[in-house]
Amino acid sequence: MEYKKILFIGLGGAGQRHLRIFKELLPEDTEFIGYRRTNKTPLLNKDFSVNSKSTLKEQYNIILYNSFSEALKQDPDLIVISNPTSLHYDAAKAAAEMGTAIFIEKPFSHNLEGFEHIEDLVLKNNLNFFISFQRRFHPYLKKVKEIVANGTIGKVINSVFNVCTFVPQWHPYEDFHDLYACKHELGGGVLLTEIHELDLCYWYFVLPEYVYCTGGNYSNIKMDVEDTAHVSLKYKDFSVQVNLCFMQNYNRRCLFIAGTDGYIEWNQDGNKLLICSYTSGEKKEFTNPEFSNDDMFFPQATYFLYQFQNIESKKYLEIGKASLAIVEAAKESMTKGTLTKLGI
Repeated sequence: MEYKKILFIGLGGAGQRHLRIFKELLPEDTEFIGYRRTNKTPLLNKDFSVNSKSTLKEQYNIILYNSFSEALKQDPDLIVISNPTSLHYDAAKAAAEMGTAIFIEKPFSHNLEGFEHIEDLVLKNNLNFFISFQRRFHPYLKKVKEIVANGTIGKVINSVFNVCTFVPQWHPYEDFHDLYACKHELGGGVLLTEIHELDLCYWYFVLPEYVYCTGGNYSNIKMDVEDTAHVSLKYKDFSVQVNLCFMQNYNRRCLFIAGTDGYIEWNQDGNKLLICSYTSGEKKEFTNPEFSNDDMFFPQATYFLYQFQNIESKKYLEIGKASLAIVEAAKESMTKGTLTKLGI
């Protein structure tokens, strides 16, 4: 589908990255419009440093509105949703009811309330729907998917995913206390914010049968959301451990998957992938230390803008629903201290 007029709802860090990449990939005559509720985030460079030499309007030739209804009246053919998580649903609902294509920043929303309404509208009206889980476009993480699927390492018996970041260092241009990730009302918390690894687990292993989670606000910085979560995903004959923390001042992102015939290990530090076979003793190592986030976002945007087929909307609705279902089960388990059966 060819998009001639694109509305961006929310132009913080995530929204500006999508805008920058879409602008680079699309024809010069593409119209860009935006709706900004708070207008807090300044123009950012691609490394998220502040560009004080220009403005969003000048840099991207974008027309900005401070009224959501006025922005919708411009009749866009695609709406890119990247406002705070708890505000995703209302924007997606408006887009679906207008019959407009939807590109939505992860996660779909802060819970699954009302999901079926949007799902019905998207499918009934044959709308393009895409959710941004850009790690599915990381070449090494795609390779992990292939290896798990083709049985190279045999039957999976053990798997651990670790994500540790430090929110105060994410956006140097703003007070992290005001960041959506740190506020319950905006859909914050590490489970929703770092949902990528839960999506990878769904991608690699499908939905688990049960979820068990412990966690909370463990850091010295008091918030009304969890900054740490330890999630156990129980499958029929193996389990997966996902450890999430966004208040650890030592960044770490890695995974380890062990099977009966070998193992896979990936570390974001240096972007290293190791594949080991127990039977042959062979070890294959891949590394690309120059890899950047843009190297995931550009292929994702290219795929959506030029290769995406309408029939795939159903798959991406399922992706959005599955990842949120895991989060909801984890939150229930964390609150009740019990094993929670996945309810979808």
